Amino acid sequence: MPADLAPPLVRNRVSATRPYAVIDEREPDTAGRVATATTIFLTASECPIGCTMCDLWQNTLPNPTPTGAIARQIDVALENRVPGDWIKLYNSGNFFDAASIPVNDYQSIAKRCAPFSRVIVENHPRFGSRRLPAFRDLLSGQLEVAVGLETVQPRWLSRLNKQMTRDDFDRYAKWLLNEGVDLRVFLIVGVPEVSAREAVQWATLSARHACLQGARHISLIPARAGHGWNGKASTLPTLSMADLCALQSTAIADVDGRCNVTVDLWDLTKRVTTPEDNAIVQQISQTNVTQCPA
Repeated sequence: MPADLAPPLVRNRVSATRPYAVIDEREPDTAGRVATATTIFLTASECPIGCTMCDLWQNTLPNPTPTGAIARQIDVALENRVPGDWIKLYNSGNFFDAASIPVNDYQSIAKRCAPFSRVIVENHPRFGSRRLPAFRDLLSGQLEVAVGLETVQPRWLSRLNKQMTRDDFDRYAKWLLNEGVDLRVFLIVGVPEVSAREAVQWATLSARHACLQGARHISLIPARAGHGWNGKASTLPTLSMADLCALQSTAIADVDGRCNVTVDLWDLTKRVTTPEDNAIVQQISQTNVTQCPA
């Protein structure tokens, strides 16, 4: 689809007083146990990076996030909910972008994170070299930062408009670890106009690289059609459930216990059309937790 025929950019109706979603997840920890995570999708200002594949802007605010809004959203998310061991605060952008998460709110946010042993946020290397340590020092739990490396294929990374090179990622990963911050990495599986085989091959290589840079957790995210990709979503590779299951098994074997590797299931279940697909998705889900492919 030509870019000028892409779907119109229309935001969903969201409110600065409420998160747009809250889910409960189970993940492996670094000691072979299973941790529960309360994942809060915060409603905050739009990310200024503008990655070509991103459709998260649909649930963002057109203006800077109001002071006090994020703490209020966390309260709403945790109300009448049994909290997990960990908390994920995903703001459809960069946690250390002051327009998205007001710096004056760090204290109140950290207070609400006190019951959790791990606090996971997402961020781009361009943001918050001074703000990150300030927030970290307010936490009682371990800070973990998720970074969207997406791929180590240089041409693909440039086409994604990440405003980050592989070397930029490597420097940021090293800095995080030196600051005592754990690293989580998001990798995308597939970009427009490549084959499923290429998508799997480069996802495997990217996971290997992320692990070597010290990632504690790697999340493989199958590319999804939508309002991203500058109108080229129709040329994304068709990845079967079996492809993703095999990728997961290969990546887990490749990192050899040095970090955890999971496949993002948030949209995958929508693609299930057969009992066979459903069985494979259940297998992927189980392996996400056990890290032991069937």
